[in-house]
Amino acid sequence: MNERSKRGAAMTDHLQLLRDWWRDGVDYRWVVNALESRSALGVVKIAIGLCGLATPFISVLTVTSPAGPDTLLGRTVLWCIAALSVVWVARWWFLPWPNVLESLVLIAAGDVCVTVVCLLSPGYVVRSVGMLLLLIVGIYVSAFHSPRLLAVHTAWSLASAVVLAVPLFGEGDPASAAIMILGMVAATVVAPGLQFCYWVLRTDMLSDPLTTLLSRRGFEYHSSLVVARPGPVPVCVLMADLDRFKVVNDTFGHHAGDKVLVTTAERLLYNAPADSIVSRLGGEEFAIVARLSLPDAMDAAERLRAALAAPMGSISVTASIGLSIGEADVVGFHRTRRLVQDLIRCADSAMYQAKQRGGNTVVVENIAALYGVDTRDSA
Repeated sequence: MNERSKRGAAMTDHLQLLRDWWRDGVDYRWVVNALESRSALGVVKIAIGLCGLATPFISVLTVTSPAGPDTLLGRTVLWCIAALSVVWVARWWFLPWPNVLESLVLIAAGDVCVTVVCLLSPGYVVRSVGMLLLLIVGIYVSAFHSPRLLAVHTAWSLASAVVLAVPLFGEGDPASAAIMILGMVAATVVAPGLQFCYWVLRTDMLSDPLTTLLSRRGFEYHSSLVVARPGPVPVCVLMADLDRFKVVNDTFGHHAGDKVLVTTAERLLYNAPADSIVSRLGGEEFAIVARLSLPDAMDAAERLRAALAAPMGSISVTASIGLSIGEADVVGFHRTRRLVQDLIRCADSAMYQAKQRGGNTVVVENIAALYGVDTRDSA
């Protein structure tokens, strides 16, 4: 491959990486629970509240400044924003962590209040300091929400900077206007850059280094996104465990065993249903979560069993597969998490039943009755 081809391939890889980042969903509750499990949620809430205190301070200082708004409406708006900002801070400090909808409302309120305060504030310096608060909001969005929402926030920030800079052109100060716009352009690169780096690190953390499939933690993260997709199609989990894999390691060595695991991962990816999540839970155990009707799930399980039973050069392995299927269209994070755990437990039990039958077989366990869902007629 010549140098130009290498550069072209590298550019393609970079573009694909950016596309994957843009399309990747964010499990808001998973991020929150990860912080909570490390007792870090309280610290984050305090930090967010402290950042939010800047808005009421700027509002009050603007109202009391001789150069502040000289109309009753302008002063009233600033006092209202100061009061709302205090409520915003109190909500972060004294109430539980917001759900995803509340978080979106708080982001929108923060963006609007900061921009309005900047519009009513006198002077280039005060406006510039106020605009930095939009960067802080962007950092929050980058940590807890999707790239698409961050793009909306970034567009709002840039539009606000332009609106604030236009009067400076009319006042004969184009240099200050240009500084404000260019400064905000530079600042808006920070949040997407942080989110992209965070996404790369998170993706690496949730991946299995040998097979590049999702790890157990990655499976838990992405499976909740699959379950949360709207629609009546049931959720199914397939657990596959290679039969007598220890014999492969003892006979051919661990290097050959690793090759078998990599080949198994490739076959699972190739034969797995569309839009499914494929992972290696550990050792020779793999899991797949998908949205399928019961007949389609059984067909998929049999197709995967046959694919894994095909010879791998001089080595032949088979797999015991357990399939569980249950309720779809679950509302609420805790119910979603419970469903995933129940499906994994039932699929694991079915997989061990398949092993007890000699391996290279599929056992199905339907847990829909636990939730009152009939999967037989699902499409």
